[in-house]
Amino acid sequence: MAGINAKEFLDELVFCLKEEDIIKAKALLQFASDADIDPDIQRKALVELAKGPEKIVFPLLEYLTKIEISNPKIQEALYDLILDKAYGNTDLVIKYITETEKKGRLLFLKAAGELLLTETAPVLKKIIIENKDIDILTAAVIALGKLRLPDSLPVFSKMVGQPDKKIRQAAIFAISEQGSNDSVDLLTGFIGKDEETNKLAVEAISEMQDLYALDKLTGLLGSPITNVRDTAIDQLMKLGNKATPILTQAFQNADADYLVHLVTTLGYIGDPAAITPILDIINTQPADANIRQAAYEAMERIPSPKTAISLVQGLQDPVESVRMSAARAIDRNLSKALVAGLRNVVREGSKDSKNAVAALIDSEAGNIFNFLVEEESFLEIAKTHVATKADSSTRKSFLKQMGTIGQKAFAESIAKEVIEKKEPENKTIQIFVIDDSKMMLKLYQNKLTTIGFTPVTFDRPEDAIPQILQKKPSLVITDLNMPNISGLELTREIRKKFSKQEIPILMITTQSDFVEEKDGDIKVNDTVLTKSGINKILHKPFTDDEFHKVIKSFINF
Repeated sequence: MAGINAKEFLDELVFCLKEEDIIKAKALLQFASDADIDPDIQRKALVELAKGPEKIVFPLLEYLTKIEISNPKIQEALYDLILDKAYGNTDLVIKYITETEKKGRLLFLKAAGELLLTETAPVLKKIIIENKDIDILTAAVIALGKLRLPDSLPVFSKMVGQPDKKIRQAAIFAISEQGSNDSVDLLTGFIGKDEETNKLAVEAISEMQDLYALDKLTGLLGSPITNVRDTAIDQLMKLGNKATPILTQAFQNADADYLVHLVTTLGYIGDPAAITPILDIINTQPADANIRQAAYEAMERIPSPKTAISLVQGLQDPVESVRMSAARAIDRNLSKALVAGLRNVVREGSKDSKNAVAALIDSEAGNIFNFLVEEESFLEIAKTHVATKADSSTRKSFLKQMGTIGQKAFAESIAKEVIEKKEPENKTIQIFVIDDSKMMLKLYQNKLTTIGFTPVTFDRPEDAIPQILQKKPSLVITDLNMPNISGLELTREIRKKFSKQEIPILMITTQSDFVEEKDGDIKVNDTVLTKSGINKILHKPFTDDEFHKVIKSFINF
């Protein structure tokens, strides 16, 4: 086969095309499709086919679709030739999307969509209604979607109810292709059917990217359905700065849960244009601590030293997690004005001063210490906190930091006064903590170390899952809303191998997903809790007593 004479072969093919001898041309093309044939000869054969009349070339192209062609580049060249010949020959395309074998039909269906052959729409609709082959049905839906005909929406809507995922996905994205407000509303209406449909519908809305679609996508951050919110966050992050104006505009009249997700998403995007609206939230000091914490966490991700002075007030917040978030934001936004403000807070020597210094130390905000070590009040407060309250990891980090900035004597004086906590009686107890916020991980580490545990922390659920499945910890503590993999998805992965008794899972969240209101009372929805595979829920913000109580419900200490 490899010894084929290229000139003789091509001359014979040209002769067959000229004489319209389809039978002999097919025999030649079958010979040329052999895997051992030089691809250059195959390409030249396609070039000669392109010169032939449609009435003979179409049957030959249809014939080639039946032959196994191993070279991907030749396969691509064959499809390009189909596109070239199909343009302006709608009748022949219709013939080949209805009468040829499956492999050929799929290629011609694809061509009908990509060439926007609107005359094929009635045939495509008929195929969708009557055909049972999943691949043909999917290809027809995709092709019809590309034609962007408004009267096709009911056809796609019906296909979303199909049990096969490929067909549902094709139908959902075909609706998205229409690019109309009606399409967005239709996709929004599918949300709530099931998790898979939820995810596909949100992704399809995101692909449309007009103002109406982006507004709807942003609104989904307020959805009570976890995977809808998480998918919306992921899609808005992919859109990047383009989403910022709509996200910030949505601040108006947003409820607490919705506002937390709006601010968090802006932090993930990292657009400096979001700084002013987020600072406006900080300056209004909303009553909900979760909103305040989200704002400071966002400011950590979007550094802006020019506006940093506004962050100092966060160190005086009554909620520890908010103070630590503010501390980390401050460490990323240092400025002369901010340092001056911090020094004034520390000099007061008040309870707020102690809370501020503790937050800076516990969050390991190392950059600021250079500017505070000259303050006697800072040294005094820091010494007491590090020696008597900080966990061992935080203490080691702080003492090392002091050594690097010329405060070795101060570090040694602290080390002498350290009150060592006794080792936990049961060293075999393992607690895994998962949260995309490194500040929250540090907070959990501090709280768990205080009661005698040394937790293993992960800021990426995808890293935690294999470790959990391999090591089977005594308790898993996880956040609910995280990029890529949510706390619910992490829980499902764990429950594939371990029951609620084998590995208890504590979910910590700001959300009201697992609560219901009845006669003015807020209670955990036990049905939802059982279905999710989670053992217990702890809502932010929480006190030390609340945290210790829920840990004790799983582990005696």
